[in-house]
Amino acid sequence: MKRRLLSLVTGIAVALGALTGCAQSVAPSAPATGGAPADGAEASDKIYRTLDEIKESGTVNIGVFSDKNPFGYVDENGEYQGYDVYFAERIGKDLGVKINYVSTEAASRVEYLETGKVDIVLANFTVTEERAEKVDFALPYMNVALGVVSHEDHVIESLDDIKDDEQVIVISGTTAETYLEKNNPEIKLQKFDTYATAKTSFENGTGVAWANDNTEVIAYSLENEGYVVGIPSLGSQDTIAPAVSKGNSSLLDWLNDEIKALGKENFFHADYEATLIDTYGKDYEDTLVVEGGGDAAAATEGAAEAAGDLDIPDGNGEVIKIAASPIPHAEILEEAAKILENYGYKLEITEFEDYVQPNLVVESGEFDANYVEHVPYLNSFNEEQGTHLVDAGDIHYEPFGIYPGTKKSLDEIAKGDTIAIPNDTTNEARALLLLQDNGLLKLKDGAGLTATVNDIAENPNDIEFVELEAAQVARVVNEVSYVVLNGNYALEAGYSVGKDSIAHEETDSVAAKTYVNIIAVSEGHEKDEKIQALVKVLRSDAIKKFIEDKYDGAVIFFEG
Repeated sequence: MKRRLLSLVTGIAVALGALTGCAQSVAPSAPATGGAPADGAEASDKIYRTLDEIKESGTVNIGVFSDKNPFGYVDENGEYQGYDVYFAERIGKDLGVKINYVSTEAASRVEYLETGKVDIVLANFTVTEERAEKVDFALPYMNVALGVVSHEDHVIESLDDIKDDEQVIVISGTTAETYLEKNNPEIKLQKFDTYATAKTSFENGTGVAWANDNTEVIAYSLENEGYVVGIPSLGSQDTIAPAVSKGNSSLLDWLNDEIKALGKENFFHADYEATLIDTYGKDYEDTLVVEGGGDAAAATEGAAEAAGDLDIPDGNGEVIKIAASPIPHAEILEEAAKILENYGYKLEITEFEDYVQPNLVVESGEFDANYVEHVPYLNSFNEEQGTHLVDAGDIHYEPFGIYPGTKKSLDEIAKGDTIAIPNDTTNEARALLLLQDNGLLKLKDGAGLTATVNDIAENPNDIEFVELEAAQVARVVNEVSYVVLNGNYALEAGYSVGKDSIAHEETDSVAAKTYVNIIAVSEGHEKDEKIQALVKVLRSDAIKKFIEDKYDGAVIFFEG
């Protein structure tokens, strides 16, 4: 990435002026509440301050580290300094407010946002799925991974080098703690609440190694003779981003716009050169710095541009909870979530492996909608279960296909062959209709969308039908002659309907159009604003293109 030649000089000059400005050094304050409640919420439920409330108060509360040089620390003059603080100063300037710095530890970052003690956290905060369930992350401004530092007399170059009686030091609430507990539970961890106590303990020999963000362990090894980063990158490559309280869309949107705007002036390179270059040197600069939100911003803007103006009112951070089948439904929803975010909606997607629970959780009100089924199945479910679900929007359909089992062609069909089919009413009928279209059986007159094996009038090859839950059919492919699969379960099994099926529904067939997959909601909620927003996005040109590009005919956007 290109940088202005004067950015180093300018960055240092700005740092010397800005970092010693009017900011205060304080302990955690009382919850930053006040002002009118968010739409649809009681005042007592709202713990955060909106953008307008922050501006009106004249002060923004920002949580930063006070002991993590060079990211956030207090210097000898009692002033906050560091990479995160440099960014915080610019936020305060552009908001037109003073900054109230709140000293935070790694383990308290989420808590301070959940309780409203701070408006923003800028404390080397790595973006993870678990944290994103509790707070809202803005666009990233730095890359990071995990690293492990150890003494030069006993360099740990692999986690396998750690003996059973040895301990690794971590700071509570960090991604290092989460990663090691999840992936290497056999490793003994010595946990500390603060960076300072972890550092002291490590230097006293309590642990054989210290696992932390690689930026921090690299900095430690460079500043402390006798220590080596034996594992410079552990786990996945992640990003560091500002975070705000869950649902605080006005502040989140402002931060995202601010990060994009700052990227145009290479602000974060200037930040690096003012605060980090003495520690890491220029070699790490382009590796660590993310300008303008990087790929995350590009992906969001690209999705929004492709979607066009959908005339969707601002969702103001409202959450849409939706149940979905993993493939392709959840994948399509993940793409839709990027677009919905631009309209102020948060799409929470929960995957289910069956068709029953997604309907029950919508009927109960636990979820707003589901995306797993077609209308014939919905109608059959309502009738059998006494539920009250309705179609809120038609999205796509997946051609049913006959796939090889132990036999590779329908020309090989023989007496007594076995064919596995779904056992629920509508999908079984669809499978039987496809088999009839390919000459393997004949159904009784009038047996249509509710046909079962009991409606077979002619079965010249005495085919034995193995009726299974739809999700199980692909798993018996090596035990039966053929299998008939729903499109989504074929995808999950790694099949392409165009390349792997022996036969499949034609795209203009009545069956394909009858079985369009829908957004299902509880009756009376199909006109809710958030449901209408969801359907508009899923019916957009951007989602149509996504489906066409990704699924190669195995999933077809519904044009009706």
